[in-house]
Amino acid sequence: MIVAILGWGSLIWDPRNLQIDTTKGVRGWIEGGPLLPIEFARISNDGRLTLVIAPNEDHEIATLYAFSKYQEVDEAILDLAVREGCGKNRIGVYIKHIDQFSNNFLSKKFQQSRNRIIEWISQKEIGALIWTNLSVNYEEKLNQKFSKENVIGYLNFLSPDIQAKAEEYIRKAPKAVNTPIREEIEENLGWQRINVE
Repeated sequence: MIVAILGWGSLIWDPRNLQIDTTKGVRGWIEGGPLLPIEFARISNDGRLTLVIAPNEDHEIATLYAFSKYQEVDEAILDLAVREGCGKNRIGVYIKHIDQFSNNFLSKKFQQSRNRIIEWISQKEIGALIWTNLSVNYEEKLNQKFSKENVIGYLNFLSPDIQAKAEEYIRKAPKAVNTPIREEIEENLGWQRINVE
């Protein structure tokens, strides 16, 4: 089975040991993945502001995709989970021939994203699609409303070492990931995109 991996953040510029077919696209990543509501809405363990599927956002971003070197879905899931440093239960999955999503993507809030994925994969010779399905946690982690102003305040007051990592992540995110928060960061902090292609 052909297994594709969706990406929108550091997977693109820092795949590490992720087993993908690098003969396709740019270093393995192909533009034109499904449109999803991606936003800088998660605080990672090291304090960076990172990209996740944010179902409450009203914009959609074109994702990228790569082909896993694994043909078994469970092997591709394990490979992605190891790269992401998360449990396999944090990997979203859609298997086309049985029209089934993983349990972590079945809540009502993901309905539009499920529709986008089904619509996209129906036009491809891909049997399964996997992605990192970490949750939005900005408000829960920082105990403040998720807003452009609060995000800028958060990034402004990070310690220099954490801020450098946060800036790298945001500036190296793919050009297509032009979210409202990214535009605000570019305007207020001057963190323009770094071309890593």
